[in-house]
Amino acid sequence: MIENILSFPKQLKFFPEVKGKFFEYKGDRIFIAGMGGSGAVGDFLLDWLKRDIVVVKGYNLPSFARSEDLVILVSYSGNTEETLSVFEDALKLGCRCVSITSGGKLETLSLNRDFPVFKVPTGYHPREAYGYLLKAGVYALKVLGYIDRDTYNVFVEASEAINRYKDSLQGEDSPTYEIAAKIYRRLPIIYSQYISVGVRWKNQINENANNFAHFSIFPEQNHNDIEGFDFPEFIKDKAYLIFLKTDYDHPRVKRRMEIVKDILKDDVVGISEVNAEGNSEVEQMLYLIWFGDLVSYWLAIQNSTDPYRIDRIRTLKRKLQL
Repeated sequence: MIENILSFPKQLKFFPEVKGKFFEYKGDRIFIAGMGGSGAVGDFLLDWLKRDIVVVKGYNLPSFARSEDLVILVSYSGNTEETLSVFEDALKLGCRCVSITSGGKLETLSLNRDFPVFKVPTGYHPREAYGYLLKAGVYALKVLGYIDRDTYNVFVEASEAINRYKDSLQGEDSPTYEIAAKIYRRLPIIYSQYISVGVRWKNQINENANNFAHFSIFPEQNHNDIEGFDFPEFIKDKAYLIFLKTDYDHPRVKRRMEIVKDILKDDVVGISEVNAEGNSEVEQMLYLIWFGDLVSYWLAIQNSTDPYRIDRIRTLKRKLQL
């Protein structure tokens, strides 16, 4: 897995194979459906583009979806039942659809209706093919005309730039290993202004390291999460806070994070912050995501667990088929 994580910049340079018929989308609203590692694409595009994007992580389109809306379906395997259910909703409404997948039912059903399919390589777990899926999503938006060339080029430049951090982020003397060591046998609590970044950290720690983790977004954290550090009593000896910071955080969020660190410093076992590197917002987001992926891998090693082991997910899927 470590080689696939380190290949993140290379994945971001990938150009997907495109099948089906192209079309131009001149509307404003997009629904992006997907689960897990595939669903992370929608989170990122919403955080970065800040446009009328609705992320769907479930079986149905929201009731306010209309036939003129575009639906992008992201399923690495092409067989994710929730995403296929959203596809059915979209077809009933008469929405135009775009699929991002490595194959499966989603590819077949899409091509049967001449919808465009942006194909990514097979042979990966969805979470370790994130770079491929994300690039396919950005490329699809460019092909459809939803983002212009300048916006697309910002992403391309960021994708090329983050490779310069590869040496500094890997190895047992790296900051990623240091953070993993600090949260070993502890409860990592992750804070960020960006849902896509914080959720990716939490999900990767869950799946790769088989380790529980919690995420709360700022400034929402200040209205509830901040009061949850009294009970159970053991939390004081287990909770470790990680603040993920960028130059693009809202000025008041920056201030709030500093105050929260001071308020909670005696209620947790430790606090760390990760400051993003990069010359653009999207580059700093990619940097933090890559940083977190490596933290999850090192934590898996320290936990003496196989980062590919997802026994509970497999058991759940098996029982759902009964």
